[in-house]
Order: sequence, then C-alpha cells, then structure tokens
Amino acid sequence: QGLTEKKAKEIWNLIQPFADYSFPKAHATAYAQIAYWTAYLKANYPDALMAALMTTDYNDVDRLAIDIADCNNLKIEVLPPDVNESFVDFGIVPDKSKIRFGLKAIKNVGSGSAEEIVRVREESGEYKSLEDFLTRVNYRLVNRKSIESLIKSGGFDSFNERAILLDNIDL
Repeated sequence: QGLTEKKAKEIWNLIQPFADYSFPKAHATAYAQIAYWTAYLKANYPDALMAALMTTDYNDVDRLAIDIADCNNLKIEVLPPDVNESFVDFGIVPDKSKIRFGLKAIKNVGSGSAEEIVRVREESGEYKSLEDFLTRVNYRLVNRKSIESLIKSGGFDSFNERAILLDNIDL
C-alpha cells in the first residue's frame, strides 16, 4: 500500500492489542446472549425447550439420556412413543408438563417411517389396532423392522401387550 516498513509496523502495533482483546470479547458476548436466551426459555417454557433439545439430540443416545434426566429434574414427564399421539419429533403435551417421545428417535424407525405414520394418522384418523395400522401405512416406508421397533418401544401399547403384538405381525 506504499507504506514504509516502519509505518506498517507502527500500524500493526496499534491493531495487535485490539485483535487480542476484541475476538474473545465478541465471542464471549455471543455466548452470553445465547446463555440468556436459554435461561429465559428454561425458566418460562421448560417443556418446549427440552422437547427442542431432545429433537436436536435424537441420534445421540448419551446426550438424549442427559436431556431426559434434565426433564426429570424439571418435573417434566417424558412419555413413551405412541403411534396415535407422537409426532415425527419430540413434542409437548399442552398444559401438562409432559413431552411425548418423537417417532424418528426410535431405532430403526427414522424420518421416512415417522412421517408416513403421522401423515396417515392425520389424513384418516387414529389407528384402531395393529392390523388397522398395517393395512393403512405404506409398507415400503414402514417396514417390518421399524414395526418391531415401534412395538418394542411401546408405540402400540394401547392396542395390546408387546409380546402378543410381536407374535401377530405376520397374521
């Protein structure tokens, strides 16, 4: 830029202390803002915050266990999955301090199966039985492995005992 070496070093010596100070300060300010928002949400909307956190952590079992423990400490009940009440992601039960387990968080279910289960339920009503469920969902999207995982996780507990349901998939 046409500066002498002496002038360039002089300018650099003015910038250097600011650079050492400003980056950490900006970083700290951003983290402080996020901490404030998180504290506000936790104090005023704890169930919604925890449902959102669990949705982001759904594929990390260790982190999800920490989130569920936090829910217990906050006196928020985490309900098991249910094909007639769960959504794709974790969701709050309005006015009850409860969170319903998200379908895509169940091992072997995933987003495609979860979206199909919720879509069919919203279009044509609640499932009445395992047979009703099996005749209504697209088997390419909700396969045997995902159905077995739903049964084992409690997704069909309102229909019958898990062992009976597992024995009757083929029927």
